Amino acid sequence: PCFFISHYTNVHRRKVRRHRRKIITTKEASLLIITRNMARFVFIVTSLLLSTPATAFAPSNLQHAQAKSTSLRMTAGESGARDPVKVGVIGCGRIGIVHLGAINKAPGVVPVIVSNPTVSKAEDAAKKYGVAKFTSDAMEVITDPEVDAVWICSPSQFHADQIKACAANGKHVFCEKPIATDLAETVEAINACNEAGVKLMIGLQRRFDPNFLRVRRAIEEKEVGDTIIVKTCSRDPAPPPYEYVKGGGGIFNDMAVHDLDMTRFLVGDDPIEILAVGSCHIDKSIEDLPGSEAFDTASCIVRYPNGVNAMVDVCRQSSYGYDQRAEVLGTKGMIATDNVYPNTAKIYKNDYTGNADMPFDFFLSRYFEAYVTETEAFC
Repeated sequence: PCFFISHYTNVHRRKVRRHRRKIITTKEASLLIITRNMARFVFIVTSLLLSTPATAFAPSNLQHAQAKSTSLRMTAGESGARDPVKVGVIGCGRIGIVHLGAINKAPGVVPVIVSNPTVSKAEDAAKKYGVAKFTSDAMEVITDPEVDAVWICSPSQFHADQIKACAANGKHVFCEKPIATDLAETVEAINACNEAGVKLMIGLQRRFDPNFLRVRRAIEEKEVGDTIIVKTCSRDPAPPPYEYVKGGGGIFNDMAVHDLDMTRFLVGDDPIEILAVGSCHIDKSIEDLPGSEAFDTASCIVRYPNGVNAMVDVCRQSSYGYDQRAEVLGTKGMIATDNVYPNTAKIYKNDYTGNADMPFDFFLSRYFEAYVTETEAFC
């Protein structure tokens, strides 16, 4: 079965008008502001739930511009020392804990309050990472006068309302993908941040991974000539529980979003056509869920200007471990990334020759340093 990228049941592909973008920071992963003019692009990708953020993730082009006065930056005090950026974290589940670890490691960034509906999780996280305050109420994080910026690590269905609440309280926002689970809420959240003059960045940490950055540099410097084809794959070691999939917006939202974004990051342009299909092979219990939530396997073909095509494949289970690779074919060669291993040791036996250990087992370990770099870029 197909995942149709339109509200019209029988439409498989839709051309997207390209729009001008407004850049607000000089970081390598510059932050992109989406205005109402970007609605068609947001529609096509949000239908796959690749939600391009308000002042969100790095632009597809390679230009940089001066930061606005509303940009979040550490400021120097009278002594010359920089004042830390104080942040609050909403959600102390798996991804919230990853971000707390990254925040603690990023220089000049300090967590001051955390929240979780199950308050014991917030308390445990506060103790582990030395956070002074914890609560069960996300609004206490958003309205805390100490907080400069809020990390939203709650389930996807709460993101839009929490983003809008942050904007109303003048807080900068770092939000785990997606912005929202439907287009209307996505646009509302973006508009709220633009109108309030606060930064909104969406967590797409692969843009900060040195392996993918090296591929992008090869493209920028024409090491492999002009790009012809981009391929990415993401295969998780095991499927998530039913409760995680339900209400999360589907495989294009919570998994393929990273690959779709990476193709745009590598190509350096906006897509003009997308075809996406999905099916269920691994966890038959999710087949009763609506739309793409019923898929555990999916493929996408993304067409970019100048005839460049990108191919994405994702699957929620890989028998051989966490598989994260990218490949770019150019007119003068090819560049590809491999999986990342905890060491370079290889073993040689009569029945096996290869790496002594499996690749890093999941994104928590595979991308931790990228999360730290992403945090620094935001602040």
